[in-house]
Amino acid sequence: MAYCDECGCFDDNWVDGEDITEEELEKDPLYEPHRYYYWHGDIQEDYQMPKGYECLCEECFGDFLNKGEIIEKYLDHFIDGFLVYTDKQPQVLNPKWNDEEMGWFIPV
Repeated sequence: MAYCDECGCFDDNWVDGEDITEEELEKDPLYEPHRYYYWHGDIQEDYQMPKGYECLCEECFGDFLNKGEIIEKYLDHFIDGFLVYTDKQPQVLNPKWNDEEMGWFIPV
């Protein structure tokens, strides 16, 4: 299930089982099947979204990240200020990170 709590866009999983045609789906301006969706589920993530957010599309996630409202567990995903993921295991723990409280959904 992917439905962005910020902008309301969604993918196929959000409407799975609903009585909606492919044509109706394609016409919906909020239908964004090719976006990546970040979410807090039943596993601990390497990022902490703002309180009350359970799922964010990649664009909204990036906006919150750039505003400093998302805390990432590791700092070495950034090279010259740009977010970069490599095959190398991250090593630099963010000093703001609290493993006991972060990485999970936090209700408002």
